[in-house]
This record gives sequence, C-alpha cells and structure tokens, in this order.
Amino acid sequence: MPLSYLKSYNKNMINADNCPLLSNLNKIHTTPMGSERIRKNLSLDESITDVVDFCKKKISSPDCKITRQGKNWYCEIDGICITVNAYSYTIITAHPHPVVECPRSGCIETTSTKRPPFAEIKSFAEFFRYYWYREELQTICKSLNIDASGMKAELNHNIEEYFKGNFIPPKKSNTISPSVTRHCTSPKNATSITTLTPQTSLIECGFCFNQRFRDFFSQQTGIDNFKFNVDMVATVRKVKETNDISFTLGDLLDIFYGTKTYAKYDKVSLQWNKFVHDFCADPATTHFKNKLKTASILWKEVRTSTREKIYKTELLKEFSDIINKEI
Repeated sequence: MPLSYLKSYNKNMINADNCPLLSNLNKIHTTPMGSERIRKNLSLDESITDVVDFCKKKISSPDCKITRQGKNWYCEIDGICITVNAYSYTIITAHPHPVVECPRSGCIETTSTKRPPFAEIKSFAEFFRYYWYREELQTICKSLNIDASGMKAELNHNIEEYFKGNFIPPKKSNTISPSVTRHCTSPKNATSITTLTPQTSLIECGFCFNQRFRDFFSQQTGIDNFKFNVDMVATVRKVKETNDISFTLGDLLDIFYGTKTYAKYDKVSLQWNKFVHDFCADPATTHFKNKLKTASILWKEVRTSTREKIYKTELLKEFSDIINKEI
C-alpha cells in the first residue's frame, strides 16, 4: 500500500477505492473534547452544528490533498489541515495550515555535504544540518566552556545560544533525588481520587504509565489499545521534576494531540535505531552476514553528511566500495 494519496480531479483521478480513508468515510468520528478543540482551532461559527460532518465534507472534497504518514492521515484543503487516526478513524485535531506545520510539509534535501570540523562551522543553521552523537556535543560544549550537561536537546540548545552570543556557563554539580525520574508517584491524596477527568491534576492523582490511565486516555480519544507517545513521557518527567500541580490530564491529552508543547522528547536519538531497523527489513540486505556492522558503515556516511538521516536501498550501491573494503 502506498504511503500517500493525492485526490485532485485537476491532477490525478483517484477514487475512494484507492484511498482507505475515503472508502471508510462513514467511520470517521471524534470525541466531545475533539469536537470542541476543532471548533476552537478553526474558529467555526454557530451555523456549523456538526463538526464531524463539516470535516467529512472537507475530506471528501475533490480538492482535498490526503496524505498518510505513520499512524495518521493528513487532509489539507481550504487553508486547513485535518488529522485523522489511521486505525480508529478518530479526528484528532484540525488547524489552520501552515500556521501549525504539517508533518508532510517541508523540503527534502537532495544534495549531500560531508560534515566539517566544528571549528569550521559558521552558524547554528549549518551546524544543525549534521548528526552529532551526545558525546560529541558534550565535547564541543566543554571546548567552548559552556554547560555540557543534559540530554542532546539541551546540549543543542546550549550550542545554539553560543552562536547567538549567549554563553551558558557550566552548571555546578548538584545531587538530584532519584525519585524525580520515576514514572509513578503516589502523593498522600492520590488514593482518594477515584474519578479521573481532564481537569484532574497529574501530580495529585499519582499518574503512572499503567492500565488505569491508559484506559482513561483510550476513553478520551476513542482509540483502542491506547499507547503513550514519547512527548507524553518527556512531559510527565518534567511535570514531576518541577512538581507542577497545575498540569492536568487534559493538558497531557493536548500533548498527545500535538496542540500543546511542554517538553519534547529528543527524537534525534532514535534515528540510528530506525536506520538499523529499516536496513534489516530491506530484502536487499539479506545476504549480509554481519548486518549491524554493514548498517554502521552506511550510518557513518549518512550521519556525517547533510543528507536525510534515514536508510534507503540506494545507499548499498552508492557506498558498495566502502562496504566491500571494510566487511
């Protein structure tokens, strides 16, 4: 099944049978909270009484551009983008486009340039085009006498500030209680909270990544077998570190939908894992005895260049000489 579908009578005649979303239009729905969110985001007036029907008409329009990426469908039309879960057909959100950047927007760089030494890089924009390991970022920060602590996101931020002329000094060593990194806390009044609502404080209800809260979010989103995403994990960690009792389960739901940002997971650290996964899944790599080593050879070429940090079959041919030399 192709990953994207473009429905436009002016460009390509594609009917509902070619697009699973259009052929399952009758399954599209949303939750009461989702309906309120869409109405607010799109500033819909009172004349539009059925938000789901409004979205269905937009999606089924001949001018709607529909793209499947990951777990969601993205439907762009009339200056808005409607996001629909590809498995439950739940309308997650809708927003003006491109006020909030669609995941399928943006250009893909086709040229590739080898990564130069840090000393030769003149701007953060140039620096950010390349992949850097956390250890490399720490070394750079130490050489600049700026703070070298934290995860990759914090290290990248410190280097960005350096290029702006703002020097973030090294932090003094500080002992942090191990409890701040735990995923589950149990304040004294947590057991007294038996009913969960979007207004419930995450801290006060003793939030955990367990079945109780998974069921709550499944009910709120209409998604069976609900799974917490990585930004939710990063957010919960920060909420607990700062003991932010004002942060609610509704706020965490907004994190899931992508309509609010509190703490972002450093997804860059997952690029190598996905690269290896895609390499091993490629039928063209079945003859390699040591797949991990071969993947690492290709990854080295990719990460030290400005090309996309993803695996493509074409890499096998492009770097065949290097592979044959090192394997």
